[in-house]
Amino acid sequence: MRTRITHIWMTPGVVAGDKKIPFIQDAEILIDGNRIVYAGKRDEAPTFEAEQVIDGKGALAMPGLCNLHTHTPMTLFRSIGADLPLDRWLQEAIWPLEKFLTDDAVRAGTDLGTLEMLRYGTTSFNDMYFRMDRMAESVQESGMRAMLGHGVVDFDESCSDLLPGIAFAEKWNGAANDRIHVNLAPHSEGATTRKVMERTVEEARRLNVAIHIHVSETKADRDGSVQRRGKTPPQYLDELGMLDGPLLAAHCVWMDDEDIRLFAEKGTYIVHNPISNLKLASGVAPIAKMLAAGCKVALGTDGVASNNNLNLWEEIKLMPMLQKGTTLDPTVVSPAQVLAAATSTGAEALGYYDLGLLKPGYLADIILVDTTGCNCCPWNDPESDLIYSINGGDVTMTMVDGRVLYQEGRYFTLDPKAVMECARKENELIFEKARKSAKA
Repeated sequence: MRTRITHIWMTPGVVAGDKKIPFIQDAEILIDGNRIVYAGKRDEAPTFEAEQVIDGKGALAMPGLCNLHTHTPMTLFRSIGADLPLDRWLQEAIWPLEKFLTDDAVRAGTDLGTLEMLRYGTTSFNDMYFRMDRMAESVQESGMRAMLGHGVVDFDESCSDLLPGIAFAEKWNGAANDRIHVNLAPHSEGATTRKVMERTVEEARRLNVAIHIHVSETKADRDGSVQRRGKTPPQYLDELGMLDGPLLAAHCVWMDDEDIRLFAEKGTYIVHNPISNLKLASGVAPIAKMLAAGCKVALGTDGVASNNNLNLWEEIKLMPMLQKGTTLDPTVVSPAQVLAAATSTGAEALGYYDLGLLKPGYLADIILVDTTGCNCCPWNDPESDLIYSINGGDVTMTMVDGRVLYQEGRYFTLDPKAVMECARKENELIFEKARKSAKA
C-alpha cells in the first residue's frame, strides 16, 4: 500500500541529546508499504502515486509512542489492590488472582490493553508476563508492535521457569514481519537465584536477544540486595555480565550515584514508570540526574493494576514535572528529552534502529494528534504544549507498520465491543474462582 498523509504539520521527532523539538508547517508524509519515503514540506514532496490518501485535517503528525514497561494482560485487574505498598499489593491483591489466569484470560487482557494503547497513540510496547503465546497471537493479529518476554521467577535454582522463555524466544522472535521481538525476562534480583540469572545471560547471548528486568523498584529491593549480595541490584547485574548486552531496567527508583554511573557507562536502558511508582509509594526515580549523567531513559506505564490506564501521555507530562518539583529546578528535563524517552530511545531499546523518527527509510509508526481543542488554545509554545497540553484523547489516528489501526473512533483490526465484553467475562470468571477458592 502506498499512502499519502497530507494537510498536516509535523515533528519528525528527536533523538537523545537533541536540545530542541523541530516542527514543520504544511507538511506531507509519503509511505510505501511499511516505510516512510518522504516526510517534509508539502510543496517539496516528490511525485508520488498514492493508493490511500489520509487527510490529516491540520493535525500534528509525530512518531508513535513506545511503552517500554507494562504487563498488558493485567488490564483485567484494573484498580485492584489500591492504596497498598508493593509487597502487600502483590501478595494480597495480585498473586491470589493471577493463579486463576487462563490462556483465554491472557488473550482477552492483551486485546483490551492493545485497544487502549492504540487509542492513545502507543504503537509499540515491551511486556513481561506469562502464557506469552497468547500475547504474541494477539499482537500478530492486531497489527501492534511489541517486545515480549516470559517472566522468570526462581527460588530453588531449578531454572525451570526459564525454559518457557527460551522456547518462546525461539518460536516468536522476528515474527509478524518483525513486529514481534522477544527478550528474556527475569523478574528481579530478589525473585531469582544467581544460577538462573547466569543462565539467562548465557541464553540471551546465544539467542541474541535483550534482557528485561525490574531493578531497584523499592527501597526494600535495594536494601535486600545489599544484604543478600553485598551489592546494589545494578552492581550485582554488572557482576553477572548482564550489563554487557542490551538490558531494559524497569523502575530504577532507588539508585545511588555509582549505580547511575554504571548504567550510563554500560548503555543500559532505564525505563521510568512515574505513575506506578507514585501509586505504590515506591518513590521518585532521579531521572534528572540520570539524564545529566548520560543514561538512556525511556518511559513506561507499568501494568494497569498499579497505574489504572495505559495512557502514556500522562507519563510524558509527569516525567519532567516530578523532576522539577523534587530538584526545585524548573530548568531540568527538557521537552526534547521527554519526547526522545517516549519515542526514539524506546524504539532503540526495543531493538529497532529505524523507528521512532519520521524520516525516509524509517518504519511507518505514526500518530496524528488534534491540537485544535480548548486544552491546546492558544498554542503559544509548540514544544511545551506537546509535552504539557496534549492528552491521549487528542490522538486521532494510530498507524503501525504503515497500516492504520485506529482512526477517529474506529478500529480496523479489533472489535471494541467484543473485546470489552470478552474482558469483562474473563474478569468475572477469575473473581468467581478466587471467591470459591477462598471459601474452600
